[in-house]
Amino acid sequence: MMGALRTYIPVFKFVATFGIIYIVLSLIYYLYLQQDYNSSNYPDPVTSQVSFQTQQLLIALGYDAQISNVPHHPSVYMYLDKTVVYRVIEGCNAISVMILFVAFVLAFAKAWKKTVLFIITGVIFIYLVNLSRLVALAVIKYKYPQYDHISHDILFPAVIYGSVILLWLLWIKKPKQT
Repeated sequence: MMGALRTYIPVFKFVATFGIIYIVLSLIYYLYLQQDYNSSNYPDPVTSQVSFQTQQLLIALGYDAQISNVPHHPSVYMYLDKTVVYRVIEGCNAISVMILFVAFVLAFAKAWKKTVLFIITGVIFIYLVNLSRLVALAVIKYKYPQYDHISHDILFPAVIYGSVILLWLLWIKKPKQT
């Protein structure tokens, strides 16, 4: 019995490593979210920054985009032409997706320099995909509200998670360096 399981030791090691890293990073993020940002930046700084950058991209595309913090709720309203198109909440900042990505890459880590570079590049890529997702979602909600549900609940989760899966495949299938 134990001999048959020996073959799967690398799989068990990967799953355990991934699980531990994911839990640790998630706990750190949870503690970050527990801070009181009311006095300086409400909601948390990352969600605020993502909201601001989305607004700036929409303005660059020619939209009258504005943001404002939601009273008594850690989120940001996104306006197009003075109409609320959506609320940016903590889950919209893609940090949890980045944590998932980083845990997977670290669980497969071999050479630390390449791993760190891939993580930095991957996190930046996920961040940019997320900003693009938020911009596109604002435009769809504003111009094509009939596609609101399918774009928010199906299309854009597929885009963000699909991007992460593509990065993982790149990491697993990375060419051998000679």
